[in-house]
Amino acid sequence: MYINFNAASHTTIGIELEVQTISKRTGELVPGAGIVLSQLSGEVLFKPELFNSTIEINTPVCETLKQVEENLTQNLSIIQEIADQHEMDILISGCHPFSNWQQQEITKQERYLNLLHRIQWPVRQFLIFGLHVHIGVNNADKAIYVMNRLTNYIPHLIALSASSPFWNGFDTGLATTRIKIFEELPNAGIPYYFKNWKAYSELVENLIRSNSIDTVRDLWWDIRPHPIFGTLEIRVCDAMPTLKENMALTALIYLLVIKFSDEFEKNGKNPRLERWILEENKWRAARYGTQGEVIMNKKGKTHKMKRVVCTLYEELLEFSKNSAYEESIPYLSIIPEIISKGPSYFRQREWTRHRPGDYKYIINNLLQETRKNQFLE
Repeated sequence: MYINFNAASHTTIGIELEVQTISKRTGELVPGAGIVLSQLSGEVLFKPELFNSTIEINTPVCETLKQVEENLTQNLSIIQEIADQHEMDILISGCHPFSNWQQQEITKQERYLNLLHRIQWPVRQFLIFGLHVHIGVNNADKAIYVMNRLTNYIPHLIALSASSPFWNGFDTGLATTRIKIFEELPNAGIPYYFKNWKAYSELVENLIRSNSIDTVRDLWWDIRPHPIFGTLEIRVCDAMPTLKENMALTALIYLLVIKFSDEFEKNGKNPRLERWILEENKWRAARYGTQGEVIMNKKGKTHKMKRVVCTLYEELLEFSKNSAYEESIPYLSIIPEIISKGPSYFRQREWTRHRPGDYKYIINNLLQETRKNQFLE
């Protein structure tokens, strides 16, 4: 069986952002998605998710980062206005700091109920919120090449986007709890290395034949091809409280895909790290965020994550200036601010130093960051 890749005609951008519906009074997660979505009947850019306290916001297929920003700004404003009418707020972070997954209401849709029946507990506690970035790719083999290359950069994306240090009212000690919860699903985590699209198709065929998955949608890799949309979908990032953070990570991903697409066209050699390095670097990023170290080669040489991310930023900034993608520079230029002031996980922990155990204080600060689109001091 050959999986058809509906190749995009050119590089496009789209994002999915999972947000939380919470009570204005208590800050707890509340089953507000159904309420909000009922007032958006026919709107395809807003979707339910596994829990009725989650709304997925989608942008249309966009040609530029500016279009993505405008659409996301508008869509966030729409659902916040509806939420206000029902004494709710829209919270954006990788996990809710204190609401318990056991008290959450499952969305009554066949797909979610089937997943719950098949996977059980890992799905039941899947109370996490992410940013998914889709980049259109015009060739199936190119999509595989770029996916292979992007796996080396999973730790960078995790470290910059990490925004879920707290879960169920507990400091997990991680920069991102979300990514570790995600890994509990079958067929999740770092994607396999594939020689080409044919090799990917053969794996999908074997997984379907063995009743391991129903469709390619059941491959929950950190990065995956989306054959129907003709995109690469990068799913490893936490949802972040400010629009500018989400746009900065989107721009970084967008430029990496373009850069590696160019490599493919020039018959790139597809350098890759060994699997043990990929796994260890991902763990380090989830645990320490930008404050950890990254393994650079099989001899165990390491560099500080901040240094590695700064180097990547400088490379992509230079790439943008010397190509047709200068419009990405204002978005990419948020990366130094994230490094300087700390990603969301770091800022949240700083807040707890002033108000230990006051998780409502964290909620209020996250909401302020979203409204102002600024990092709180």
